[in-house]
Parts: sequence; structure tokens; C-alpha cells
Amino acid sequence: MLPAQIKKEFRGEILTFLYDIHPLSISLTSIYQTYFQYYRTEDIDRILEYLVEKNYVEEETVQPPNTMFETVKRYKISPAGIDLLDGTIADAGVIFVRR
Repeated sequence: MLPAQIKKEFRGEILTFLYDIHPLSISLTSIYQTYFQYYRTEDIDRILEYLVEKNYVEEETVQPPNTMFETVKRYKISPAGIDLLDGTIADAGVIFVRR
């Protein structure tokens, strides 16, 4: 389990990442591949769950073409997530580290 400070910073990092690819969405697998060197998949799942529950990130389950049973989760920053990133709204559970 991640310490609270790291969770807050990672939430901000994910939002910044999704903002940088906006208006596109990205698959859960691609997010795992981006952060696997630093975080466990369980931690990534919890961070995304938090951001979706707070409506900062939109989650969509899609079925790729030419597949019958496979589904893929995709994530995209929401307008509320953009507002949080821009500082229009505040959330003590998300920290943006400026680099």
C-alpha cells in the first residue's frame, strides 16, 4: 500500500498524463505499461478508481473490433479533472508536482 502523500502525488501525475493526451483516451493496459516500473498494478487500479469515483476521469469499457469476448477499459480526463488541474477547483486528495 502506498503512503498517503505518494497516492496524492500519483493521482496528480495520472491526471496530468491524461490531460497531455486529451481529447484521446488510453487503455488500462497502456497505463500499466507506462507506470509498471514505479507502481504495482493494484496501486494503479486504486488510483484510477479514486479518480473515476470523484468524476475527474471517465472510464469506458469497449469491445475492440474483431473480438467477441474481449473488453478493454479506457480512461480519459473529464471536464472536472481539467478544472482540478487548472486550479479552478481544489481537492486535498490530489497534489500536482510541478517539474
